Amino acid sequence: MGDDDFSFDTYCGKVMIEASDEDMTPFGGIVPFAAFLKKSGILDTLSATCPVERTSNNASPVRDVVASLMLASLCDGSRFSHVDRLRHDPAIPQLFGLEKVVSADTIVRFLAVLPPAQARAWIAQAARPIWSALPARFILDWDSTVLTRYGGQEAAEVGYNPEKRGRPSHHPLLAVVAGTRLCPYYRLRPGNSHTAGEWISAMEECQEWLGQGRTPWLNRGDLGFGGDEILSWHESEAGRPHYLFKLKLTSHVRRVLTGIPEEAWQGEYAHGVLQVAEARVQLSSWSRPRRVVFGRRLQGVAPAAEAGTLWEIVKHEYEAYVTDLDPQEANAWQIIDLYRQRADAENVFDELKNQWGFGGFCSRKKLPTEFAARFLLLTYNLWNLFTRVLTPTRHVEAFQSRRWFLLIAARMVRSGRQRVVKISVRDEWQKIISDGYRRVCRWLAATAPQLEWNGLWQGHQPALASP
Repeated sequence: MGDDDFSFDTYCGKVMIEASDEDMTPFGGIVPFAAFLKKSGILDTLSATCPVERTSNNASPVRDVVASLMLASLCDGSRFSHVDRLRHDPAIPQLFGLEKVVSADTIVRFLAVLPPAQARAWIAQAARPIWSALPARFILDWDSTVLTRYGGQEAAEVGYNPEKRGRPSHHPLLAVVAGTRLCPYYRLRPGNSHTAGEWISAMEECQEWLGQGRTPWLNRGDLGFGGDEILSWHESEAGRPHYLFKLKLTSHVRRVLTGIPEEAWQGEYAHGVLQVAEARVQLSSWSRPRRVVFGRRLQGVAPAAEAGTLWEIVKHEYEAYVTDLDPQEANAWQIIDLYRQRADAENVFDELKNQWGFGGFCSRKKLPTEFAARFLLLTYNLWNLFTRVLTPTRHVEAFQSRRWFLLIAARMVRSGRQRVVKISVRDEWQKIISDGYRRVCRWLAATAPQLEWNGLWQGHQPALASP
């Protein structure tokens, strides 16, 4: 045997291991995604419109830097250093038209010199074709999340942090399109920011980035978004979105609750069954009365003898929501059901943080951290659309979709100008992959060069929450 050849005695007998100079990759499933990305033109747009001109002969092309970062997040990376996993893969640069996969330091240096305002608009403009896939009437679910930071990261402040109290954090604000798992907006904020801090400027920026004619029908949010400033913004001009926000059960809200007559509650009075009521309410911090919908569930009744009092003690679980939707559009029952459909947005946050390394691509400087998150979200949105073509009947989270459609051992064979990638699949899984690839090929053939993304949704319009 040669110096690089080995023999191992296994259960199937002796097995020889030899070094090979063939182009192999563990990411065989990335080939159709490379075609999908090429058809979208997004990577080409980012390369052509970058606000920073690369003047040095030794500088890596913008395409190489951007694609390296996007591929690092796609291939289960959660740190800048994880891009090194791809640097020695001979197939990836060929598939994406790169000179090479660049180093982590190159990515961080590039992100650090991007002019903030121009770079945000640059990424948003490149991503805009994605939003043509949205239905005419869609809902934006707004929320914030806490990303704990360790060390001396810029803009990391001590604020509300339920998991690591006293630790600095970032508190980004995000918007998710209900029913689609797409995330069109992101804003990085210090850890001591209020849940709804900077929301108005964020909403106006989000509308600009979505493009003309793509105004959400409804803005929906959890506790913290029911302040007068945000509500008044929705009411100040015709054509602005409706709103539906959950209210904190403050002392004023509880006083209103206790003042609702018993006969005003709709629904049967039974243990665990929801009852609803509504009223026009003006809180002390509001400039005008607004429609508030209440819900309650009976938790239990303690008889007077057991409670040690002269009367029975009735315990309820309460909830309250403020909205400008007219009762003719949505009654009290429908308002509560409409809000509860927001729960799917929490799954997006969970997937981003635990399966996409959303809080992991972090630098000491704020700008690399912010722009890495923006590129990560762009990759997340593209991969979601791609896997929706492969599995049109359901959403598959990244933990599964990477292992189903990306991590496939493959060998690239070159014959003249033609390249053939041979993937290792068999039996039932081969049929599943083949059916998915046929759908991708049909989409690639049917979609016009200017990227008519609406073709993605033909036959599979996402079921948006609506009254």
